Amino acid sequence: MDAPIPFITTGADGTGLAVNQEAREVLNKINKPLVIVSVVGMYRTGKSFLLNCLMGKTGGFPLGATVEAKTKGIWMWAGDFPNDPSKAMVLLDTEGLHDPEKGSRTHDAEIFTLAVLLSSILIYNSKGAIDSTSLDGLHLATELTNHISMKAQGEEIGDEFAKFFPMLIWAVRDHHLELTVDGEDITAKEYLEKCLALKRGRGKDVTDYNALRETIRAFFKNRNCFLF
Repeated sequence: MDAPIPFITTGADGTGLAVNQEAREVLNKINKPLVIVSVVGMYRTGKSFLLNCLMGKTGGFPLGATVEAKTKGIWMWAGDFPNDPSKAMVLLDTEGLHDPEKGSRTHDAEIFTLAVLLSSILIYNSKGAIDSTSLDGLHLATELTNHISMKAQGEEIGDEFAKFFPMLIWAVRDHHLELTVDGEDITAKEYLEKCLALKRGRGKDVTDYNALRETIRAFFKNRNCFLF
């Protein structure tokens, strides 16, 4: 593909989802294993720019320098997997989370759920540092079980989602903190695990603090972090 095309489109009112027929035809023509990489993140944090870099291009997914979000629904771009032409790579650019122009409060959850279910690798894009604000952007992970139903021998099961979920890569852009703890250097992955560590205690504040971290740790057992 020379350029990205819409994959999952939204209705004119910002709600409703549909598969674009052109994208369906492109995918049907791919006859080798797929590696599907999705990028999710807060609205206007540079997800499209990151995906263009992954494809080795300076342009492709639409970029913007205004407060108006450029990506609606999910766009896709198919090409060869880097250094392995026996596989195809499909990049998915998702609509930014918490866009004020959205027409439905459940729309974010639907887009996020689709990205999780479609992906081999899920990249969560944030800026600055892993803090409460960037963690809040992943609060939709706590709603995944409300939108996904699994059945085994006719019975619904809810404790094995991690087996089907993609690898999570947390990409932190414009990171400015030194990676040291108690005077010792740590890796980006160790930094992520430190930020996902649970607090001890039983109070409401501790329960609220741990809830999202427990979900991320349980659903995305294979995870890593990159800073740039």
